[in-house]
Amino acid sequence: MTPAEDRKYGTPYAETEILVALAAQDIHHGRALLADMMPGERRALEHHCEEVINLIQLLREDEM
Repeated sequence: MTPAEDRKYGTPYAETEILVALAAQDIHHGRALLADMMPGERRALEHHCEEVINLIQLLREDEM
C-alpha cells in the first residue's frame, strides 16, 4: 500500500483511519490497514475499542 492509500481519508493515525474507513463502509481499506499493523498494535486497538464499548454501555445505563 502506498503512503497516499494509507491515509485515504486524511487522518493522522492508522487507528483513526480504520474507524473512518469503517464508518464510510470502506471495509477493504480498513481491513488492509489492520493487516499492516503488528499483532500487538491490533491487540491494543482491540482493547481501546472494548473500552469505548464499555463507556457507551455506561452512558446508555445513565440515560435510562
